[in-house]
Amino acid sequence: MHEPESQQVPGRHHATDPAHVQRRKKCAEQTRRDILVAAGRRFARAGYAAVRLKDIAEDVGVTAPLVIRYFGSKQALFREVARDEGGPTILTAELDGPLETLGQRLAAVVIAYWLDPGAQFPSIALVRALEFEEAKDLLTTELARRIIEPISAILPGPDAELRARLIASQIMGFGMFDLGVLVEPDVAPPTDSEIERLTILFGAALQASITPP
Repeated sequence: MHEPESQQVPGRHHATDPAHVQRRKKCAEQTRRDILVAAGRRFARAGYAAVRLKDIAEDVGVTAPLVIRYFGSKQALFREVARDEGGPTILTAELDGPLETLGQRLAAVVIAYWLDPGAQFPSIALVRALEFEEAKDLLTTELARRIIEPISAILPGPDAELRARLIASQIMGFGMFDLGVLVEPDVAPPTDSEIERLTILFGAALQASITPP
């Protein structure tokens, strides 16, 4: 006599199916990323105090409790935005290459960063949110981590950190005001020929601090 076959509960196998688990993980990672980007764009537009979790959630098509589930609080979400590196970084400028051409390499990376809406929002959000006390510390920390420390580490001379700080201020000012991402966020991006010229001019300005006379 045969034992009766066990009946399988419909849908239960999906919970432990590796492919199903992987899809759910990717979906959760994408949702988290979408929330982070939406929050970054909100903070970059309005600063910290004026942004509500409800607004961020609506931008993504989720609920505010889900935002809390992923990030814990508005403050913790802002910290994540500040630390996000979704685009080109200083390290992609081949810092170990020739110092004589580092200005041009940095200029190309910096321009690409400021013209990428998916990358620039942490910097703009930090500046817009300076009325929020923690934003001041985060801005100082991120400038040091992203620009000052890696550049000062490869510059020769006793005043390497000072020159790296000058470069950091040039990078921030160039993006915020020259390219207008802070004061004119909806302005049309420069043309390819304008970008080429900007890279040459801005690269020369950076080079003056890299290999000073």
